[in-house]
Amino acid sequence: MPPETAAGRAAAFDAWLEGFLEHLFARRPVDASFAGLHRYSHLLPDLGAAGQGAALAEIRALLGRLAEIGTEGLDRFRKIDYDLARGYLLMQEWERGPGGCFDRNPVSYSGEAAFALMSPFLSDTRPMGERAESLAARLEALPGFLADAQANLAAAPPLWVDRALDECEGALAFLAAGIPILEADEGLSVDRGLVEAGIAAFRGFASFLGTELRARPSEAYACGEKAFRDILAWAHEAEVDPLEYARHAEGVIEACDAELAGECRALGVASPEEAAERLAAEHPGVSGYLGEYGRRWEELRLLNEREGLVTWPDFPLEYRAIPRWAREAQPHLYFLFYRCPPRYARPATFVYNVTPIEECMPAQAREALLRANSTYAIKTNHVLHHGGAGHHAQNWHALRSRSRIGQLSCTDGAARLTMLCSGTLCEGWACYITGVAGGRGFLSPLEELVEKASLRRMAARAVVDARLHCGVYSMAEAMRFYRDRAKTSEPFARSEAVKNSLFPGGAIMYLLGVEGIEGLRREAEARLGASFSLKSFHDELLSYGGVPVARIAKEMKAGWK
Repeated sequence: MPPETAAGRAAAFDAWLEGFLEHLFARRPVDASFAGLHRYSHLLPDLGAAGQGAALAEIRALLGRLAEIGTEGLDRFRKIDYDLARGYLLMQEWERGPGGCFDRNPVSYSGEAAFALMSPFLSDTRPMGERAESLAARLEALPGFLADAQANLAAAPPLWVDRALDECEGALAFLAAGIPILEADEGLSVDRGLVEAGIAAFRGFASFLGTELRARPSEAYACGEKAFRDILAWAHEAEVDPLEYARHAEGVIEACDAELAGECRALGVASPEEAAERLAAEHPGVSGYLGEYGRRWEELRLLNEREGLVTWPDFPLEYRAIPRWAREAQPHLYFLFYRCPPRYARPATFVYNVTPIEECMPAQAREALLRANSTYAIKTNHVLHHGGAGHHAQNWHALRSRSRIGQLSCTDGAARLTMLCSGTLCEGWACYITGVAGGRGFLSPLEELVEKASLRRMAARAVVDARLHCGVYSMAEAMRFYRDRAKTSEPFARSEAVKNSLFPGGAIMYLLGVEGIEGLRREAEARLGASFSLKSFHDELLSYGGVPVARIAKEMKAGWK
């Protein structure tokens, strides 16, 4: 029976939410490691038949109890958590069912296993002895985990097999080269027999992928229109028709092309691609490379204070070169330069990993890295979008949210966000504020031009996500759309389309988020008139944490009445 009073219902929901979070992290212990919950850091997910059955039973029991509690009398932040937790559980129920995820997606295993081993050495600040114990426990569990993967995987699309094989290469690089460096540089001590058994387990899984699973190909890259529509509702609370939104996104591309053509003429360049080539040649050189991050970060902080954009985080961040132990593994994995700082066990200073560039490198390779990490790339990607006013500020505000889910949903896991419901806010905010700060003087006109061209890619992501999963596009057509309409390279088109296919709803969220924030800001400006404050608007938006922009908009507008 549901509690009869509002206070009783709130207490019942709070107890339920504790059980939900226990379920979430116990069933996804690698995400728990990245969140700083180290009581799970000795575990790998139990994805065998018995484990999957137990997880589904837990999901259904949690949903049943939640329905009994109901939302009557709950305050608005409990109602937010109620809806987001319910959506997450429904999505997990789908993922663990036939055709959802674990019986056809090898990346669900390869990346999870690789980061299970690497996560204790990324944002984990425990003493090395405790981290070594976590590594040893996970190495011991690894052969069984990968054996379950082989038993579960009935067939898989060839491009997913390719990605899983690449992730196995990354894991093997960590085991063979990274662990000895950790032993030499940081005093790690781990049983060599466990490491060798881990290497054998990954080699065996790679052999299975390249032979047995490769021999059972599937073309089922799409989740299907029903599932995709469900995901939009469960995770993003998006009241849009996905195929209508894809047509809208194509219109965004066309408008962007027309605007860029005029700006190119005004700036004397033939195309945004030519402008990008010019900017790639502007870099600080090897000697000033690492210091450029801090200089640009401080420049942005001062601009933020002058322009009154958003409350700046009082959480120090340090740019460092990717550690030696990770350098061979990093190119093969979802190894982010910036990860959401752990919600629990937060370090005093957060480390932001950047590409190492050294004089001892071969000249051609060194020059290519400098061009890829130009002053423009440092300013837009590493400072504005991620390390400054974008993700870092957004994550700092999220920690203060009154929504328990909003505090932790944006944690980066082994291959995706801990909870997809944070996506429109996380990525929408970072893309939106990049444009705002760039237009306030942080970017030069040429840099602004190239940054505006990224809108084509953002809109193309929405088109491909919707049309691929709703069965309108094949994988080949998705790649062609990126090449032809977003003006991307062949490797980018392939990589992006594969990522879109693996994680339905994970690409459309960029444009949904940006447009949602921009629309809400226009409404706030019109309603509040002279009393509108950009900084207050941004701070209130971010105060909800990792909550869908559509939901934040409803809550904020309700407060205007």
